[in-house]
Amino acid sequence: MELTDFHGWMPVDAVVKNGRPGLAWLDMPDVQLTEPFFQQTVDRVRTAHPDREERFTEFDALVQLEKTFASVAPTGFIFHSSRCGSTLLANACRAITDAIVLSEPPAVDKLVARFITDADDHGTKENLYSIFLRATVNALAQRRTGQERHLFVKFACCSVSQIDRLRRIWPNVPAVFLYRDPVETIVSNMQNRPAWLMDRDRRILASIIRCAPCAIANMSAEELCARSIASFYTTAHRVANDRTLLLNYHQLSLAEISNALQFFGVRPAATEMETIARQSKTYSKSTAARAFAADSEAKQHAASVLIRETAEKWAAQPYQLLEQKRLEQQQS
Repeated sequence: MELTDFHGWMPVDAVVKNGRPGLAWLDMPDVQLTEPFFQQTVDRVRTAHPDREERFTEFDALVQLEKTFASVAPTGFIFHSSRCGSTLLANACRAITDAIVLSEPPAVDKLVARFITDADDHGTKENLYSIFLRATVNALAQRRTGQERHLFVKFACCSVSQIDRLRRIWPNVPAVFLYRDPVETIVSNMQNRPAWLMDRDRRILASIIRCAPCAIANMSAEELCARSIASFYTTAHRVANDRTLLLNYHQLSLAEISNALQFFGVRPAATEMETIARQSKTYSKSTAARAFAADSEAKQHAASVLIRETAEKWAAQPYQLLEQKRLEQQQS
């Protein structure tokens, strides 16, 4: 296949085929990324067009293809500690004219995870995965209309643990880190268990909470969640600087969303803010119109004794330190 045949194709997953690691591609030249999550868009395309062609390439082809794409450079990154309003901010970015929003694309998440699961002592694989990750983002950021000017990437929560490596790839891209009261975060994750908490490859969570993989099996889901988000808080506290804006869930007003966009270097127009205001009245993760209802009080009420104990033991202090850092940022 000629490399030019891949214009308009997007890498939708990082896979291993017949023992060969690489990328699964889907022909998507006419597809807008309108859903809250990238995978939701892929599912829509596959359902509506079951005969849509798919391809597989090894990673060496990706590096060659990168040179052929007319792509948008990253405008801003969104990191988060899980269930804390990051999808709402990503949706707000999507309201910006001529913006591309990549919300937790599987190919990106899996390549970030390779920094943990396929590390070596010499850093050779880290360098390779950095090259592959940059090229994958560039492939996903292809211009479709020729008018696109902004690219926003929302990473999965576990990617926070690799933020130093991501910064080495993109040192000048501003980032927002969203987080929430640990009790409310744990309650949300227990009510609807996310894939990252149930990952069978225990190396990722073990790396995040700094324990042996075999120890994961003996932890309750509450403890595993509490220790993970505590690690996210600690990492965000350590890396916070003038290129990283800290944003607590309870701050998520229209004014703060506008402030976050301006932190990314984007001044939303009045019509764009009207769109964001309409979006904020609906549930951010749903593709159907579903009214948003504030749930902090309900989550606090639903917290079990175990949740409160694990939150206090593992996450309370890192959360308070992060809050202190956020207040210092606001004052400066």
